[in-house]
Amino acid sequence: MTKDIAIIIPHKGIGDIIFHHSFISSISLFHRKKIVLIANNSTKINLIYKNSPYVKKIIILDLKRPSKFMYPVKIYYLTHNIFRNSFEKIYYTGNSLWHKISFVIASKIKNIILYYPNQKKKFIIPNLNSFLKQLKIKNINSYKLKINFEKKKNKIFKNNIFRKPWIFLSVDTSENQIKLSNDFLIRLIFNLKKKYKTIFLNTNKQNKNIVNFIKKKDVVKTSQFNIIEIAYLIKNSKQFIGNESGPAVLAAIFKKKSLIFLNDKVLPESKYLPFNKLRKYINKKF
Repeated sequence: MTKDIAIIIPHKGIGDIIFHHSFISSISLFHRKKIVLIANNSTKINLIYKNSPYVKKIIILDLKRPSKFMYPVKIYYLTHNIFRNSFEKIYYTGNSLWHKISFVIASKIKNIILYYPNQKKKFIIPNLNSFLKQLKIKNINSYKLKINFEKKKNKIFKNNIFRKPWIFLSVDTSENQIKLSNDFLIRLIFNLKKKYKTIFLNTNKQNKNIVNFIKKKDVVKTSQFNIIEIAYLIKNSKQFIGNESGPAVLAAIFKKKSLIFLNDKVLPESKYLPFNKLRKYINKKF
């Protein structure tokens, strides 16, 4: 029986998974086979990589840091889930000790070859590029995702007609990296309406109530859509404005002109993506 190659990604965000795309495709092409991906559910990896030519299977596990007394339980949990599969090699892109303990146990018992970065860099993309160099695997440096939009397009437009041109405005992230004041947001939307017929207003689903005060017909709140539907809206918008987040990273790979809001003195990971000349970053309080 042929064993699989796995990449285990402990990061939590949608953008984090997209930052892994060149690494995933490079490993797949090097081995000339599709890869098993293991990641947190919060990354939406099961949607983003559903049609990927590089991915054989996606396994969702809870790889987040446990409370102090739960480490033995989580080590058993991760080790057990590795045992349930047949892996020849595992590439691990994180740096958590409890993850590594699980992998070492699994590798000794199941004879799995384990790889993880020798160096830990601040940003994900440079870290993965360095990892590929360490492995002596060619980096294809591609972030072009294969996403099938047709079904999502039909769902989005089933009961809606959104007039073009569109703009995508993302005002919130799951980690509350930056907060835009209500006054700033109202003024921004007022100015955008002079040029765009539809404004898609994006928030994290858990925080959708923060824009309840905006009640305009041509401002469409995106909490009703999943990440692939949101990707379709971004791809077909004229411009992206908003926080450095998963949607902002999607805008980058779709080569969209973007204006990104950042906290003061923050360096964005997306600067390491291609096409960053289309993006302008603003570091200030709003």
